Formats: sequence, structure tokens, C-alpha cells
Amino acid sequence: MIPASDPSIPIPRLPQELVDHIIDHLYDDTLTLNSCSLVCHAWLPTSRLHLFSKISLKVTPAVAPSELCKRLHRLLTSSPYIIPYIRELDVLEGSPLGGAQAQAQAVPPAAQGGTARSTTWVTTERTFPHLLRTLTHLQRLEFGAQSTTLHWALLPPSLQSALHRVFSLRSLTFVRLRSWSFTHFGDLAALLACCRNLQGLALACVSVSGDLGVPGVVFDIPETDAEGDDDDDESSVRSAAGEDEQPTSQCRLEFLTIEHVGSGQLGHWLLSPRSTVDLRGLRELRIAHFHDLPAIERLLARTGDSLEYFHFKTGCLDVYPFDLSINANLRSIKLTLEDPPNALLWVQTLLHSVSPPNVLEHIGLEFYTDLKQMVDGWAELDALLLRPELAGLRQVDVGLFARPTSPEFTRVAEELAGLGARGVLRMYRLGLKNQRSNQQIALMPRMSRYDSD
Repeated sequence: MIPASDPSIPIPRLPQELVDHIIDHLYDDTLTLNSCSLVCHAWLPTSRLHLFSKISLKVTPAVAPSELCKRLHRLLTSSPYIIPYIRELDVLEGSPLGGAQAQAQAVPPAAQGGTARSTTWVTTERTFPHLLRTLTHLQRLEFGAQSTTLHWALLPPSLQSALHRVFSLRSLTFVRLRSWSFTHFGDLAALLACCRNLQGLALACVSVSGDLGVPGVVFDIPETDAEGDDDDDESSVRSAAGEDEQPTSQCRLEFLTIEHVGSGQLGHWLLSPRSTVDLRGLRELRIAHFHDLPAIERLLARTGDSLEYFHFKTGCLDVYPFDLSINANLRSIKLTLEDPPNALLWVQTLLHSVSPPNVLEHIGLEFYTDLKQMVDGWAELDALLLRPELAGLRQVDVGLFARPTSPEFTRVAEELAGLGARGVLRMYRLGLKNQRSNQQIALMPRMSRYDSD
């Protein structure tokens, strides 16, 4: 131990690499990170990296998001060296309570300072567009709403322009839009056309009010402000006039989620020569309650050998004969089923199309159904999964909407005895009724690079 009274003996210091590693483990401990940032200058960069890497603007009991927006804008204006640390932005309009109740309860009176504050702030907060233009190093953007819907046509022009600028950032690789409404599909297409290096795209509860869903429709993409990257003067937003040729640059997507999207044009645009996304390198595809089954079939064909993970929520759609043999590198298939008459038929139809050679290792089946209405077909499913073509399976997860002690759960387990004997079957109980698959349940990316948690 070094005597404190002897200043001539230097105090040993930990290697900076070890200090950084320790601080990395404190990524979600804000108070400790604040303390670390005050220790010495050498500890500051890593502490700031975690303190500012992800910014969330949403309703909290303590402070309104509009106030958070103002504070952040003031901070970045006075301390611009913090800007490069901000890599993720999560914007959420509305309140989890919704309606008038949300207006009254979202922020306690003591925190309000005697004045009521609206939970709908995105279109009215004047500093928000300026803040978006300030964030020049974003990698992830999640922009959505709860208890309400964001209408593109109602956004101020300054906010629309700022969003086009954010989408045009070279650093932006992942975008999630949730609970949005567009009057024209061209508005959504123009927004996505701004992207330069997008790798992951998630669209959830997105609708196009003027969408007729006509195959072969021409997508009008208006000119928009895509300023921001001075190193490239060529705009990433293209005008509809005189542009029938294929875009000169496409974003090569690795992950795509389409969930509760009410647009018949989306599938046609994704596969159109004018699309600004390239699906030939797609590794993960997640689709829920998207009624354009022929478009899904073409998406699977376009991804081909690159697809590794496929998650499909069928809803109440009629069975469709997708051919998964063209996706020879599929490693995992997950099906979420809700319609008792068609649930097992969907599974059998899709898995019958898997043929050698394949590298399928995992199958997940979620049955949010009344098992009393599904008496027959389980033994056939067991035989199907024991085919030699599926010899590479390492795990089959079967989730049932029933108690493990119920007769229905036991009956299914007995009829899947072949899989059980092989040692690859895992059966479990699905969530309670309020956790059932619905419009509020998101399909989350499985790859860690796209996980937000």
C-alpha cells in the first residue's frame, strides 16, 4: 500500500484499455457514468459515448418530450463536440395512456409547474426540426407513435425537410417507422429514397390512405431537401420526371420487417426497378398481417440464397403455397398462427416446400389458437418434421396457448412424441390473453446489430 504522505511515489494507474472496458460494462448506469465522466479527462470520451449514444424523446412522468427536445438542442448548440456521440434516436409521439386521460396523467401536476402540457408534441415543438438537422452521426432512427397516428401530410414543411435530411445521412443504417399514415405512397417512397447506406428497415402499422393497390402503378417521388452531406452534391432524392431507369445507387438491405402495413403498393415498389433498396442480400425477413401474398412470394424469390431467417405471422389469411426450396440457406423459420382451421395446414404447406439441400436448424411454431378446435393433424406434423430432409434440425419450439397441465397441451405433446424422442422438441406456454398477437406487438429483429435493447 502506498503511503498517502509520500508525494514522491507516483500513484499507479490502470491501463486506459482496462478503464474503457470497465466503463463499457456500465453502459446502462447513468449515475455511475456521470461520476466516471468527472474523474479525469481520460475517462471522459468513453463515458460520453454511453451517456449520449442513445437519445429517447418520449413521454415520461418527470418531463415532457418537448422539454427534453429543447434541452438537448440547447446543449448541442453550446457543446457541439457532443454531437458525434449520438448514434441512436428514438422518437415517440403520444402517450401510453392515450386520449384525454393521457393529457391529464402523463405528467404529474408537481412536474408540470402548474401548466398542462400536451403529449402530442412532434408537430408543434419548434426546436425539433433544428435538433434533427443537428444530429449528423445517427446510425439508428426509430420514429413512431402510441395511442395516435403520425400523419405525414400534417407535418410542418420544416420537419419534413429535416426528416429527409436525416434519412440521407451516410451513417444511417437502420430505420423503424411505426404508426404512420401517408396520403400518397410517393411520400413514403421519397423518404426511403433519401437513404444511402440503409441495412435494416422496419415498417409497422404504416398505411397509405390514397393507396389503390394497383399493380404496375407509377410511383411519383417528389423532389425534396436532402441537404446535409456536403461531400456529395448529388441529391439522394429523385424527381419523378424523366426517371424511369433503375436508380444508380441502391441500399443493400440485410433486415426487413413488414408488419400491419396497409399498402398494396409497397410490395410492388420493393421489387420495382425504381426501388432504392436491393433485397438480394437480405438475411432476415419478418412479415405480419400483410395481405399481399403474391408480393411475399416474390420477396422470397428475390432474396434467394441470402435469406437466413424467416418469421411469418399469417393472421387469418388463406393458405398460400410459398416455395421455400429457393431459400436454400434458411437456418430458422418461425410461424405465428392465429386461425385454428388453417394453422396446421399453413405449417404443413410451408415445411413441405423445404427440400434438400438445406441448412435448416431451427423451427419455431406459435399457436395462438384454441387447441380444442385443433384435434387432428399433430401426428402428421410430427412425421413431417422427422423427414430425412430435415435431419439437420437442432431445435423445434412449439408454443401453445394453453396451460402445460391442460389435457389439450398433454395431447399435443403425446402426438409429437417422435420429436420428443429425438431430443429436439421444446414445448412452452404462450402468454396471457392480453399478450396475444395483435397490432401492438412488434416483430423485433433477432440479430444483435439491430436489437435496440
